[in-house]
Amino acid sequence: MKRAALLALAGCGAIVLLGLLGLGPVATVIATFGSPSRPFDAAQVPPEPDYAKADAWLAFPGRNGLERSTPPGMAAVEEGAAPADVFFIHPTTYQQSDVWNVAYTVPSEFDPAVLLGQASAFNGCCRIFAPHYRQASLRALEKSRPAVALAYADVARAFRHFIAHENHGRPFLIAAHSQGAMHAVRLLQAEILGTPLQARLVAAYVIGAYAPSDFGAIGLPVCDDARQTGCILSWNTSQKGRTGAFRLVRDQTYWWRGREKDKGQPPAICVNPLTWRREGAAPAVANPGSLPFPTERAGAPGRTLAALTPHLTGAACAAGLLDVDIPWSAPRGFQDVLSVLFGSYHLGDYGIFYAAIRRNAAERVDAWRVAHPDRVAGS
Repeated sequence: MKRAALLALAGCGAIVLLGLLGLGPVATVIATFGSPSRPFDAAQVPPEPDYAKADAWLAFPGRNGLERSTPPGMAAVEEGAAPADVFFIHPTTYQQSDVWNVAYTVPSEFDPAVLLGQASAFNGCCRIFAPHYRQASLRALEKSRPAVALAYADVARAFRHFIAHENHGRPFLIAAHSQGAMHAVRLLQAEILGTPLQARLVAAYVIGAYAPSDFGAIGLPVCDDARQTGCILSWNTSQKGRTGAFRLVRDQTYWWRGREKDKGQPPAICVNPLTWRREGAAPAVANPGSLPFPTERAGAPGRTLAALTPHLTGAACAAGLLDVDIPWSAPRGFQDVLSVLFGSYHLGDYGIFYAAIRRNAAERVDAWRVAHPDRVAGS
């Protein structure tokens, strides 16, 4: 896989930056290792998105976008009949560090990979809403908390618009990856927990970033059953016996109870997506299907995803990481520079468990509806 493809979904700087070594055009490598020419200045940030306008959304119902793509043998739910919505917060897609925050109108050749390989996992149960936002660049994630806060502010405004104008009282899921998952940790606390919206939260899939395991202390339990609702789940995928992915779950700065916190970090949440439990291992035979990393570019996107690979790997939670053992004989699209050099399957957090996520999202929506027979979607 090309170096640029590895950068597409990478939102946690150190591992991504190390993954660049020896790869790709020199100019791009220099841009990625560099920093913006000026300090962050709130007066000089790109214009904010207007979420009442179509161009502010990466995915939106009615467009028949790439997020509606499915693997062979699977079908997307008709949006008019979808029993729930998903609010999906995309990962970092900008591959340079020449700005602190990226204008939401700047197109990314990796948006198709996000829609095909991640957001599409929810099209069997839900309408999909995925906002553009002024994402923090790779360097900003490491060096500029104001830039991260600006990115979050867009996500929060998009969510408020979604609730006020699009959701119409329906059950909803939060789903995210990498930088998006970091923003989801804050969004859950600031906009959902302790409000009437919490009763409509089916589950929060906060994947590919640190999520503190003490969420239960503030009213959001960690999922420990495939049909549990009103809960949070997370994982960070790592090759068994390797430690590079610890960078994603240790010594992180994160939002907690109204402020940023960088000390006294509890263990990261790890829920096994093959058992949907916090403990125990699952063999490869329990993995119903894995999706290789999509390689489509914006100029030639596919509408049918690659066939899923069954039984690619088992999984087990260990020390805050989700351990897997993907064989070298695996089909193309499951190994990349991050996995080879550091044992981090960050780019495969969704794809390795694609069929399991797809099935589970539908199960949790069904469980929510059974538990709330008096609530009719759309009422």
